[in-house]
Amino acid sequence: MKLATAALTAALALSMNLSMASPACAQDEGPRLRWDDDWARGHPASWVVMTTGAAAALVFRSLYEPGSEALLREPTALDTAVRQHVMAPDAEDRERASRLSDVLLSGLILWPFIDSLLVAGVGDQNSDVAWQLFTVAAEALAADYALSSIVKIFVHRNRPHAERCSLEDRMLRPGRCGTEGRTMSFYSGHSSAAFNSAAVVCMTHAYLPLYGSEAADAFACGGSLILATTVAVLRVIADRHHATDVMLGALSGALTGALLPYLLHFGWDPVEGDADATAAPLRSATPVMFSAGGTF
Repeated sequence: MKLATAALTAALALSMNLSMASPACAQDEGPRLRWDDDWARGHPASWVVMTTGAAAALVFRSLYEPGSEALLREPTALDTAVRQHVMAPDAEDRERASRLSDVLLSGLILWPFIDSLLVAGVGDQNSDVAWQLFTVAAEALAADYALSSIVKIFVHRNRPHAERCSLEDRMLRPGRCGTEGRTMSFYSGHSSAAFNSAAVVCMTHAYLPLYGSEAADAFACGGSLILATTVAVLRVIADRHHATDVMLGALSGALTGALLPYLLHFGWDPVEGDADATAAPLRSATPVMFSAGGTF
């Protein structure tokens, strides 16, 4: 999850530039994108909670030394069957799969921030929408990182290669076969972060025409989900996680990436004095693959 940490740090730093330009940037022709009045805006308190929580998780995870003995040692029958058919037999191939998953995850984490900074901020010259999208993505990423860090620390599940680590693996990545990270298999942080970012992409493109057409926005959602699935499968091919680690990590990431934007921003009417909050609808004609309810 070092990639998620780096992306989150960059997000917090870049946010200062956007916050100076928010809430609105008036243009002669008017921006193409608009943050609906019924959608809640990013609040300073949200950034305080988000920064504090993510920083606490980062510090705790850095200082905490997991024991060499895992609480969960035996794989499930599903894990064993999938590993036999999916894991790359060669150590170098497993290492390539691991590195490729790192690269794809980096792109997925950056995707919603690129939408914010380049599509809304630079392309549409709309600092207001850019700032709101930036906040949505940062909130989801911070929550996912904090949750996955806590689960990894306390569950203590052996990685698939922990019991029978080959000499090839020891030579390619010595730390993999020692105590470091050996008992942090559950759940897959790569899978969680990948589906978290994909869910944010789907949610933001469902509510805003970021790419200018319904087909393009639907393609963005579908493409992000395909990339997230690829990351998850690569983690099993690389023998870094059990199949159940990947499945539950993907579920956790998808839920945080969909529910947080919906509950904190898109889903409810924040107008003061309105006792009956109403759900904000999706763009009705957009054939996206991800709904506001968080259904995959």
